[in-house]
Amino acid sequence: MSGERSRFVVSADWVEKNLGAPGFKVVDASWYLPAQGRNGAVEYASGHIPGAVFFDQDVIADTTTGLPHSLPSPSFFAQAVGQLGISADDTIVVYDGPGFFSAPRVWWMFRVMGARRVYVLEGGIDGWKAEGRRLETDLPEPAPVTFEAQFDRAKITSFDQMSGIADEGDKQIADARPAGRFTGEEPEPRAGMRSGHMPGARSVPAASLSENGRLKDLATLRSIFINAGIDLNNPVVTSCGSGVTAAVVTLALESLGHSDNSLYDGSWSEWGSKSDTPVVTGAAEPIADSKATAPLTAHVTRLEMTSPPKSSLPVPVNIQTAIMRTHEIPLAFYRFLHRQVGARWHWYERLRMTDEQLKAIIHNPKVSISVLYVDGAPCGFYELSQESDDLVELSYFGLFEHGLGLGIGKWFLLQALYSAWTSNPKRVTVTTNSLDHPRALQLYQQFGFSPVATTNALIDPMTEQELMALMKRDG
Repeated sequence: MSGERSRFVVSADWVEKNLGAPGFKVVDASWYLPAQGRNGAVEYASGHIPGAVFFDQDVIADTTTGLPHSLPSPSFFAQAVGQLGISADDTIVVYDGPGFFSAPRVWWMFRVMGARRVYVLEGGIDGWKAEGRRLETDLPEPAPVTFEAQFDRAKITSFDQMSGIADEGDKQIADARPAGRFTGEEPEPRAGMRSGHMPGARSVPAASLSENGRLKDLATLRSIFINAGIDLNNPVVTSCGSGVTAAVVTLALESLGHSDNSLYDGSWSEWGSKSDTPVVTGAAEPIADSKATAPLTAHVTRLEMTSPPKSSLPVPVNIQTAIMRTHEIPLAFYRFLHRQVGARWHWYERLRMTDEQLKAIIHNPKVSISVLYVDGAPCGFYELSQESDDLVELSYFGLFEHGLGLGIGKWFLLQALYSAWTSNPKRVTVTTNSLDHPRALQLYQQFGFSPVATTNALIDPMTEQELMALMKRDG
């Protein structure tokens, strides 16, 4: 797990390689606090990534709220970014100065409004300049396009909703402000605003999630959230000073596969400016003992298909792929595959097995395990079990986190199904559950599976201590 990085972050090399490609758009989202002594618009005019347009967060905003850079309406956002030549179908790369300050806010805005291929440039424009990469000062004049907004209201938390959460404690609150402002030991930068935090909030400073312009690796991000008392299996609302750096926390959550999150857009600018909102000072409440984790209830669906898939898909372009069937796969490598693919979906049963138990299953002649490689690195795997002459089970299937968003998921599933049908069975089965990828059930049905049985099951989550012990054992 160590070293694996966010699928939403792209390198300067990759951006430079794609500059000028059709549908590839670069957005300068630089915005700074007064204390930082920088001006995003001035810096953009003095030199920006070739073709980049400037996204003014104080202009593309709802200016009627009395709060800084509030999220605008979908229609206003669509009109504004359409004038910048950006459509919801484009591949969009957003950057700021240091890398992970204001760019994630615009990354989040685009995603809330329906764009899916949105990324943040690692290292920002500061890193780009430090590496001596090409800049331009000409201001682009993009042709206006239509941005078809598909607004995801569930990703926004309002003041009324936030008040209910603070009262009831039914969702976790991750506060992205610096620790001193969270505890109340340091004053807020905006005059007349109380210091402290909302009841039940946890301190997850946005600055702790990146280092030298790079978002930290996924294992480190996961540890930061766990150490802060955030349960990644439950809903999270992110907040900060004005709704900007809360998006850094949101990006980190999404990078870990956590999708049940929303952003409190008013943040402390709204909460801390009111006289009747509850404010707590000091450190967050002690973290509950994590050694005993309550079981999770999963709704299990078993599906089967009775004829080979009729669809076909082309081999993905612009990436090199290879699928290699293993022979007596090493146990440590198999567990590595399970952690990379299944940790966020609670694939723990095989990880808890002893070497003897696991070897008896995966080295059985009826079991075949095939690994997907993308550009030379492991990216996913599938496991088939020949239960009888008439029945093959697709026991496991999935991609690493960095493989999501590459457009290879459906193609890879099709290859797994082709392989399953090579022995001419009468049925191929697969089982999924409500803790799996949210589109897994839909995807299996799209490729010809039909549900045949449902049940409920208890899943015993693996604690962080168990995972660490497992990784230490496997080297």
